[in-house]
Amino acid sequence: GFLSVQGPVIITAGMFRLPKNGLKIINPNQYICTIIDNSNFHLEIDIENGKGYQLADENRKKIINEKFISTKPSTLVLDSIFFPIKKANYKIKLIHDTRGNIKESLNLEIITNGSISPKRSIQESLKILINLFCPLFINPNFLVASSELSRKLYNNLNE
Repeated sequence: GFLSVQGPVIITAGMFRLPKNGLKIINPNQYICTIIDNSNFHLEIDIENGKGYQLADENRKKIINEKFISTKPSTLVLDSIFFPIKKANYKIKLIHDTRGNIKESLNLEIITNGSISPKRSIQESLKILINLFCPLFINPNFLVASSELSRKLYNNLNE
């Protein structure tokens, strides 16, 4: 994406011109900077997807390795944060069924930045956990069982 404006102006994320391939700014009111005089301001940004957190040094090395060029002196490489989940919390409640048995109920609270739904975040989390524990099991039927378990858990969320 890029931005080219002349001050004085308050620059927000919604002012960026993005490629027309379905990219959307989650918070167009996000403050970027303020130009207080009649200066021209030009900014080009690289947009990518990823997971977790990447340090600026890792991003700089990636730019040099992938593009086979060194960064321009005017390039500011920043840390990348790919966390769509703002808050996650759980509560386990004891409930009594009609027969007087005590059972546990798991309540999940998931707040996202809007780029992913809470249900989708649970589904992705289940995939990660299944892939993490899968090598621990030799049984080839485990993949079929885990896929069915994941589908059942996800379907129960929709109820």
